[in-house]
Amino acid sequence: VARKITDLANCRADQLEILQVLHYGEGQEFVPHTDGFSGPFTACGFEQSTRLATLFCYLNDVEVGGSTYFPRLDLDIRPRRGTAVIHFPADVNMREDGRTLHQGMPAVDDKWLLTTWVWEGARSDEAYAESNLPVLSGDII
Repeated sequence: VARKITDLANCRADQLEILQVLHYGEGQEFVPHTDGFSGPFTACGFEQSTRLATLFCYLNDVEVGGSTYFPRLDLDIRPRRGTAVIHFPADVNMREDGRTLHQGMPAVDDKWLLTTWVWEGARSDEAYAESNLPVLSGDII
């Protein structure tokens, strides 16, 4: 999966934040946010960098609720399994782009996503590398 993301985003694996699987149950939502930072920021194993791209992929179809809404663009994306969304919360000069303000609308049906972020610089703390995560057993997956 990580290789497909690096090919799509034209980046290196050491620029990817750890992949995350998100689950929204009935009534859960995510408040408006951009995923970006204004100026250099240190987090998630990256120092004095910023998130240049957000990429998420819906893992299931959601019939009711749970869309991702970009209010400044009046863009509402309905979750459909396999649909990937990429947006750019900051530019290479580390200026946050407010047009990427988005929110996860309240879920009625369960919603599952896979998400990651591409940072401007390489990860400086390898404790946050995918290769250092414990392997999940087959009964979990």
